[in-house]
Amino acid sequence: MKRAKAKWSLVLSFVLAISLVLAACGGSGSSSSDKSKSSNKLAKDQTLNLAIGADIPTLDPTQVTDTVSNNVVAMTMAGLTRMHNNKYEWDLATGKPEVSADKKVYTFKLRDQNWSDGKPVTAQDFVYGWQRQNDPAAKPAYNFLFASVGILNAAKIQNPDDPMYGKFQNLGVKALDDKTLQVTLERPAPPFFYSLLSQAQFMPQRADFIKAQGKKYAQSAENVLYNGPFVLDSWKKGSGWTYKKNGDYWNKAKTKLNTVNFQVVKETSTAINLYKTNKIDEVGLTAEYVDSFKKSNPKEVQSAVSSPTWFLRFNQKTNKNLKNINLRKAIGAAIDREGLVKTILNNGSVASNYVVPAHFVTGPDGKDFRAASPDGFPAGDAAAAKDYWNKAKEELGISKLHLNFLSQDGSNTQQLNQYVANQIKKNLPGVTVTINSQPFANYLKLTDEFKFDIQFGGWFPDYQDPMTFLDMWTTDQPMSTTGWSNKKFDNLVKTASEGTADYSKRWNDMIQAEKTMMADYPIAPLYQEGHTWAQKPYVKGLSFPSYGAETDFSQAYLLEH
Repeated sequence: MKRAKAKWSLVLSFVLAISLVLAACGGSGSSSSDKSKSSNKLAKDQTLNLAIGADIPTLDPTQVTDTVSNNVVAMTMAGLTRMHNNKYEWDLATGKPEVSADKKVYTFKLRDQNWSDGKPVTAQDFVYGWQRQNDPAAKPAYNFLFASVGILNAAKIQNPDDPMYGKFQNLGVKALDDKTLQVTLERPAPPFFYSLLSQAQFMPQRADFIKAQGKKYAQSAENVLYNGPFVLDSWKKGSGWTYKKNGDYWNKAKTKLNTVNFQVVKETSTAINLYKTNKIDEVGLTAEYVDSFKKSNPKEVQSAVSSPTWFLRFNQKTNKNLKNINLRKAIGAAIDREGLVKTILNNGSVASNYVVPAHFVTGPDGKDFRAASPDGFPAGDAAAAKDYWNKAKEELGISKLHLNFLSQDGSNTQQLNQYVANQIKKNLPGVTVTINSQPFANYLKLTDEFKFDIQFGGWFPDYQDPMTFLDMWTTDQPMSTTGWSNKKFDNLVKTASEGTADYSKRWNDMIQAEKTMMADYPIAPLYQEGHTWAQKPYVKGLSFPSYGAETDFSQAYLLEH
C-alpha cells in the first residue's frame, strides 16, 4: 500500500496508499484444526496459496507508491540489502561497505547475481536504476527517498526551481567497475540508511532491456526482469498472479517455496470460504469473523498490532472550505474512534490521535517516540465537534456542506466507509457525505489528482524511523495530497533530515514537527492498524513486517499435513 513515500518527501509507502484489505488478506488454506495438523517434515508440494484485496498497480520500480506493488518488487528483486524479521540483511552487497573518514562516501562490493535473462547484474545497473528514479522523463512517483537519505544532489535534481533540476547524471552514485558501487551522501548517513536500500526505489534496473521494451515495459510479467528470490511467472490482471522460485538467486537455499499463488478477492466472505475449503492458507479476519474463528479454530487465529497508521486526508488544495481549521477539527472530532476499532474493525487495531505510531521506534534515550505525548493529540468528542462546526459555519458563512469521501472498494472497507460517513452526518448537522469507493489503482489516481474532499488512507513505513511518517507532509510533496503547507513544520523536518550527527537534537526536532503538524490538523488520525488473521498450522515462516515489505514469504515453508 503502500505505500508510498522528497521524503523529504515525496513519499511509499503511500502507503500508504495502503489498502485496508491488503493488511493480512494473503492466504492459503487447510480447514479445520483436526484436518490441518502438521508434522515437522517439509511438504513435497511447496505451494503457498494466498488471497489479496487488490490487483498489482504497477511492476515498474519508478512508479511504486503502494504496498502491493512494493511487495511484488521485494519478492522478485534484489538490491544492496533485504529486510527480514524487521532487520536488514546484505543482499547483493557482499557485506558492510567501505566508509570514508567523513562518513559521506560508501563503497559497496557486489556479489555475483544474474538477471532472469541470464545476464549479470552490474554496478552500472544500480547507477541506471537510481538515475532513472531521478529522471523527470521517467515520471518517478516516489523518489523523494533519495533526498530523504541525503544522496548527493538528489534534492536539487528533484527541485523544479533549482538549476540542477532533472540533471540526474549528477546524482551521487557511480560504478567504479562492474562489481563496485560508490554512493556519495551530502551528510553522514541517518540510522535507517542500510534498511532503506532494500526499498523498490533503490533496485537496479537494466537500461538495454527497458529501452528495448519501450511502452511495453512492466505491462506484463514477461516485460520485466527479475533477480530476487522469486520471479513473477504469470499475472492475470484483475484476477491474480503467480510467483515461482528463482533457481538462479544467490541465496536460493533459504527459499523453500516453489510456487506462491495470489488471487484477487475483494469480498471477505469469499476469502473466508476459500480458507475454510482449503483453497488458501491464510486469511485476514474482519470484525464479524474474529469471534467465531476464535471459538472454532483457536489455534489458527493470530493477532498483532502493527505500525501502519490510518487517517482522513483533508483536501485544502481545491476545497476552500477545508482550509478552515475549525471545519477540519469538527470532522475529526465527529468520529468515535473507539467505536470504530471495537465494533467495525475488531482486529486488534487501536484508536489513535497521532502521526507516528506507538511501539515503532525508540530514541536516543531508549524511550518510545510516543513517550513525549502518550495520548497523542485528542480530537475531542461529539460535543466538541458541534462547537467546531458552529465556529466554522460562522467563519465560512455557510449553513450546509457536502463532502465527497474517497475510499477503496471491497466489503471490509465498505463498513468503515459507512461508519465514518454516518458519524460525520450524525454529529455535524447540515453536513452530507457521498462515498466514492474505487478500485485500488483508480483510488490512487484520484488521490494524486485531488479529486476528493476527504480521503481515507494509510501509511505503511519505508524504514524504522519517525521520519518515514513525517517528511511526506512537507510542502510540495506529491504523497501529501492535502495541499497543506507550514513553514515551521518544513524547517523542523529539514533540520532533522540534515542533522544526522546530533541524534538527540534530531529526535527532538521530529517530536516538535509532529506537534506542529497536529496543531494545524491537516489530517485526522483514526487508528493504528492491528491484524487478526487465521493461518494454517502447516504454514511456517510467513511474516508481516512492521516496515518495508508488508508480507514476506521469502523464507516461508510448508510442513506435511
